[in-house]
Amino acid sequence: MWLRKQGYPLLLNPATIAPVIYSRQIAALHDIAPAARPKDFALLFRLQWRLAVRFGMLRRGQRLVTISEASQREIAAQFGIDPPRIDVVYPGADTFAGVPPSRGAEGVGSSFLVFGRHGAAKNLRTVIEAAGALPDASAIEIRFVGQLDPALRSHAEEQDVPSARLVWLGPVSDAELGEEYRSSVAFIWPSLHEGFGLPPVEAQTLGVPVLASDTPVNREVLGESAHYFPAMDATALASAMGQLAGDPVARSALSAAGRENAKRFTWDATASGWNELIEQTGS
Repeated sequence: MWLRKQGYPLLLNPATIAPVIYSRQIAALHDIAPAARPKDFALLFRLQWRLAVRFGMLRRGQRLVTISEASQREIAAQFGIDPPRIDVVYPGADTFAGVPPSRGAEGVGSSFLVFGRHGAAKNLRTVIEAAGALPDASAIEIRFVGQLDPALRSHAEEQDVPSARLVWLGPVSDAELGEEYRSSVAFIWPSLHEGFGLPPVEAQTLGVPVLASDTPVNREVLGESAHYFPAMDATALASAMGQLAGDPVARSALSAAGRENAKRFTWDATASGWNELIEQTGS
């Protein structure tokens, strides 16, 4: 009602919420997580999400924006529309642009970094199982940051993973996260499903090599700049960690490729993409 009184200005909805009865709007839908991972969301939330997208974002004459071509295809398939109806604007990942880069291939220890977030699609059990598959003499440790899924520790105990291999850091500040990135052999990104995936590109801005699950969106975002492993193959991940920890040449090559790839994803480019959509639609 307020918008109508203001003369029907263009409304931007960047967070997957859009009013059903307003016509002049552009809405952003990052992914189809509630449909792809229903166990991670309450029933009421899933119902609200579906109604908001169907009736608040996909009405005739409105624009829908997502953050990757992989997500564009998934949304189109989920709601039975043509992919070209959905615009793609990549997010930026240059959060740590002012932070000193990684210490380089010779300056890191033997630790790998991973986000320990909740949700089966984050695929962290595979990381824990990979830790258990490392050789007994391995000095590799895996450091978990973020709001930790409490089920991970018990899974590690069930898998008999040596406690020295897993470090449970929990939430950290931006400065601490930047330091964790910089001091890691590589960042592990095991996710089974994402709309985009900011953390691996953040790592790349600092010159940190990335080990990523082999999924369509990771291939789109990371291209040839990451080392891929079959998403659910703990043995393959353990092998990749061991190889990368012992090969400074491979680390240097991945570091350089990652930094070049990360240049594609800046918040300035994101703002330019949104400005173009706004100009096309008319403010």
